[in-house]
Formats: sequence, structure tokens, C-alpha cells
Amino acid sequence: MTTKQHFIHRTGMPGLSFMGEFLGEVVDHGFDYFRDENVVLSLYRTAGGKWVAVEQHIRRSSRDDTQSAKVCEEVEQVYDYFGFTPEAQKLYAMAGLEPVENVS
Repeated sequence: MTTKQHFIHRTGMPGLSFMGEFLGEVVDHGFDYFRDENVVLSLYRTAGGKWVAVEQHIRRSSRDDTQSAKVCEEVEQVYDYFGFTPEAQKLYAMAGLEPVENVS
């Protein structure tokens, strides 16, 4: 793992600072489909083994851009945060994650 210092700005909350690895980022290009925003999902793994899930909403009127982030102890919390949209599934694949529900 290539660790480096990261700082994540969060709208209306304190920022996050951590040592860790950037695992990937995907963009839902809403502007291309005549929607009013693009959504960017990013995922990090901290040096201590936690996950940092980041969701950014970029609106046509940049004054309304927002960014939120969640520190997750377990990967299941990442799945809860991002869900299972096609963009989230791409991000999971980039990060080497395979969300499955095991049934016996």
C-alpha cells in the first residue's frame, strides 16, 4: 500500500485528515444526461485499516456544490453509504472489493 497524507473537505462538518491510500474514483456524469449535477464517489483506505467513503455533488451552479465523507470501520458500512448503483459497483471493482451476499 502506498500511503500518503490526505485531507478531505466536508461541507458543514470538520475536514478529515489521515494517512492512507487512494483506492479509486468514479463519476456519474449527470450533466451529460441533462441532469443538474454530477456525482463523484471516491474511496480511501487508511493506514490503520479504516475506510473513508467520499461523495461529492457538483451542481451547475457551483455555489451549491457539496462534499460529504464517512469514516467506516467495516467494508459493509461503505456498501451502506454508497449503495449498489452502477457507479458504486465500478468503484468497488476498482478497489478490489466484491460485495456479495453469501447464502447457504
